[in-house]
Amino acid sequence: MENCAKTVTKNYTTPVILQGKVRSTKALQANEKWFIEFYFDGKRHRKSDGLNRIKDYQNKIKDFSELRIYYENLLQSGRFNTIEAIKIEIPIVSKTIESFIQFQIDKGSRLKTIQSYSSKLKFLNEIFGSAKIDSLQFSHLNKLLVSLGKKWMPKTFNNCKGIYYGFFEFCISEDFIEVNPVSKIKNRYVSKTEKHRVFTDEDFKIIMNAVDKDRMLSQFVKSIYYTCIRPKELMLLQRKHYDFERNLIFIPSHISKNRKDGYSTISSNFKKLLEPFEHIDQEFYLFCNDDCLYGTIPYHPNRPYKRFVTILKKLGLDKKGYTMYSFKHFSNVKKFLAGWSLAEIMKANRHASIEETENYLKDLLDFVDISEKEVPSI
Repeated sequence: MENCAKTVTKNYTTPVILQGKVRSTKALQANEKWFIEFYFDGKRHRKSDGLNRIKDYQNKIKDFSELRIYYENLLQSGRFNTIEAIKIEIPIVSKTIESFIQFQIDKGSRLKTIQSYSSKLKFLNEIFGSAKIDSLQFSHLNKLLVSLGKKWMPKTFNNCKGIYYGFFEFCISEDFIEVNPVSKIKNRYVSKTEKHRVFTDEDFKIIMNAVDKDRMLSQFVKSIYYTCIRPKELMLLQRKHYDFERNLIFIPSHISKNRKDGYSTISSNFKKLLEPFEHIDQEFYLFCNDDCLYGTIPYHPNRPYKRFVTILKKLGLDKKGYTMYSFKHFSNVKKFLAGWSLAEIMKANRHASIEETENYLKDLLDFVDISEKEVPSI
């Protein structure tokens, strides 16, 4: 009897989950760009369906596992081609920028951040606004950034490049494109800044002798030093955010710069400074006046800053690049020299990466003496 069975040729590969670069922790791995990858009719496909917005590893692996099964079922049933054919039309650049800005608004990005995104993306819109977003290639973005960079400082160039990179990552998450056209563009070298410089030990003693005569300013800068909480965040904290039993300070998302809840530790030295405030009303802010300090209406963060600048001018130290953030940098350098690891400093600062922490230690070499170090023999 003749065998009439048809041979079915498999025209696809089994979908797999790609988790990006291998990172040391699950938290860092979750920040990588993940994809479901497979080949169909010889063409590679990478899908994320917007799941890269998830930053928790367990939730991300769960959702990507479900997405992998979804695409495997589509391929096995023969419906993948049909689904691809009715996908949403690829939008033009101007419409994609509108969607990206709206996405930033919906997720609660700061107004300043949204304004920065808009100001840089307008250049992209002016040149390529009517083009399909998937038509932009490396050469287009490279030429645009080189042209813009002729009138910008390196830091501005790098900031713009970062915004464009984030914009095209959004396009990838929306399945408009598969490859980020900005990924191969190199950052420009940024020379060491003179702003937010770390105090020298000698200058720090001189400055603190003057600062300690102003009770509010003294408490404020010491709070920055001990906690590394940003000045604006510190000004908006209330007594209820200080947990004296667990020695923790809670920084809620609506106060935090990165719009995420966070914690800072109350060290034993800092706890002594906080003792006068332990039994005040839970709703009181800690920097409201020059008398008892606490009250119902907090000072604007510019108040202590202006007082600090006045002191620097009187001391003749206003040209050295010192700012309120110098207390934070000085604290981090002191931590490192006292034996803190980068991971511990990263946690104390609520940084998102070791690289961000290393940036805060850029002046560390000024404080390191290797003249007495012996080079191992060979």
